[in-house]
Amino acid sequence: MSPARRRNALDGPAPARPRTTRAGGWPGRPDPAVRIALLSDIHANWHALEAVIADLPAVDEVCCLGDVVGYGGEPVRCLDHVRSRGWLTLAGNHDRACVDEDARAWFNEDAAAAIRWTAEELGPDRLDWLRGLPERATREGALLVHASPRDPVFEYVLDMYTAAYNLRLLEDTICFHGHTHLPGVFAVVDGTVVHDYRLAAVPIAGPALVNPGSVGQPRDRDPDASYGIWDTEEGIFEFRRVPYDREAAKLAIRQAGLPDRFAARLDFGY
Repeated sequence: MSPARRRNALDGPAPARPRTTRAGGWPGRPDPAVRIALLSDIHANWHALEAVIADLPAVDEVCCLGDVVGYGGEPVRCLDHVRSRGWLTLAGNHDRACVDEDARAWFNEDAAAAIRWTAEELGPDRLDWLRGLPERATREGALLVHASPRDPVFEYVLDMYTAAYNLRLLEDTICFHGHTHLPGVFAVVDGTVVHDYRLAAVPIAGPALVNPGSVGQPRDRDPDASYGIWDTEEGIFEFRRVPYDREAAKLAIRQAGLPDRFAARLDFGY
């Protein structure tokens, strides 16, 4: 059974959150509470990204946890939008592979072919932007990475052992990450590492690994785009799903001449 389907381990009231002053302050907002949208793994799927943008409620900031490109047929449109909005954006493994040929050794041939095509489509200026993306960032006391605290670009947190190691590194911190395309929260409950995913707002407190899922290529058997909203005052993370025009996204992949399986699997969420 997928960890995303394991028992709901975080039921109960949200933990109290200390009210600390935001570094640098926010003009006109003495209340330090913020709402941050966390997106990850857009993978050049413009139609999914467009649907998520339309679904976004009022938030103070949007952060992208990496992999703006790869797999999908509209890397230029997705990258230009993310870049123009000034979102905090981290380096994902597909982003890195566009500018580092050594990183492509991690990819199967179809994925590597998509990266080669993507790099040609993007051109020098956009590749320079990808090259400058950070591997780590912090927001409101939380760590943000693409993959894991131990290896911010490449490690997959898919099992309890890997999750346990990274949770120990976090101590009492929350980490938001992507990479696996599987939404959910790894946390420690009564000394045991558990995984929780519900299409709802769930309480989070460190140590915890929180994955908002994938915007452009979900892999939890739900084809709808996945993202989430972190409310720092309430100490909750709301998982959200958004349907989008999959036929248009599939057509973009096929028109680009990319492997057909990248299009076909959008209908099944894996």
